[in-house]
Amino acid sequence: MTINEASGITPYLQVAEALREAIATGEYKPGDQIPSARELADRFDVALTTAVKAVDELRANGLIETKRGRGSFVRARPELFRRGTRRYQRNPEGVAPNLQEAVAGGWHDEVTAEHWRESASEVIASRLGIPPGAPVTVARYVWLVDGQPIQVGTQYEPLALIEGTPIEEPVDGTRGNPGVIARFDSIGIHVDRVDEQTRAKNPSTEESRILQLGPGIPILHIVRTHFAGDLAVETADIAIRSDRMVVVATHDVPLSEGTPTE
Repeated sequence: MTINEASGITPYLQVAEALREAIATGEYKPGDQIPSARELADRFDVALTTAVKAVDELRANGLIETKRGRGSFVRARPELFRRGTRRYQRNPEGVAPNLQEAVAGGWHDEVTAEHWRESASEVIASRLGIPPGAPVTVARYVWLVDGQPIQVGTQYEPLALIEGTPIEEPVDGTRGNPGVIARFDSIGIHVDRVDEQTRAKNPSTEESRILQLGPGIPILHIVRTHFAGDLAVETADIAIRSDRMVVVATHDVPLSEGTPTE
């Protein structure tokens, strides 16, 4: 491969993308050593500093790890599984769904959190059924697995619904904190429906920054809203790295009357 100077894409990103493609197609498998920066410089006819930056880019994206004195190797990247059905259920512990999945999958995960208040945009107000400009609490959670950011979710709750209650402030990222359903149960508002819409799209600049995405990696974008009857109690925008996550679903197929069972 030769670098396309007229593409407008920085040369080191072109080298990184070629290596990323080689890893994705299995040319370099988990545990394989990738060429050294000097070998890459010769192969792509670029400066050594350009090749070094390409390797740094892959390392920052979590695709490779460098072992001192030995070189850089493709990291083992186990797939992570997100429930597509039976995800939102009441349970005695009230644990959030992603923490249940982490326990089931044996992942070492952590969640960072920040929260604030703002006036609802027209989009958020429409989803929550409140007037534009009405105050909402906002919480942004970044989910990391083995130190790599995998998912960022920004959730909104109408302040008028929770002001003065024990759940007025969103929870932090501490493992074991209650999820949305358990939190609203605690104040007598019982969620009975969760709507989700999932689309593949290119990440925003902010999503790319938070998830440490290189060029060409799309995200799964989920719009989620919790309802108690017709009352929307929470809505969220969730961005997930599509190169790490598998959405799994189990669908019950009820037998109709008269269907043979043998």
